[in-house]
Amino acid sequence: MSQASQEVTAATVIGNFSITLPAPNQAQLSASGYLVEGEDKASLDARMDTVREALMRQQRMLEIPVLEAHIEQWEKARDDVARAYADLLERHNAKTAGKSGSKALSSQEQANLKNAPQQLKGIEAELEKARKKIADARAGS
Repeated sequence: MSQASQEVTAATVIGNFSITLPAPNQAQLSASGYLVEGEDKASLDARMDTVREALMRQQRMLEIPVLEAHIEQWEKARDDVARAYADLLERHNAKTAGKSGSKALSSQEQANLKNAPQQLKGIEAELEKARKKIADARAGS
C-alpha cells in the first residue's frame, strides 16, 4: 500500500462527493468519493478530476451501441433514398427521351428528384460523424 493510500486510510472522513453524468437512453453514470480531514484542495481536485475523466470515458463507451444503431438506420435510409432517386431518375430520363408509355413525374416526385442528392450528402455526413465518434471513443479521445 502506498504512503498516500495509508494516509487516506488513516484519515478521518468528513464528507463525500458524487459526480453524475448523463448516459444514453436516459441512464446515468455516477461515482462518489470521500472528503478526508486535512486533505488540501489540490489533492481533492485531482481525485475529482480522475473520477470525472473515468466517467467521461465510460460515457463515450456507452454511446457506441447507440451510435451503431443510428448508423444502421442511416445506412437503411441512404439505401432507400438512393433506390428512390435511381427510380425517379430513370423515369425522368425515359420521359425526357420521349419513350412511349412513360409518364411525367408529379410535382412531388420532381421535388424528390431535385432534393435526393442533398439528402444523400446529409446522410453521408451523419454517417461519417457517427463513425468518427465511435473511433474516437474506442481510441480513448
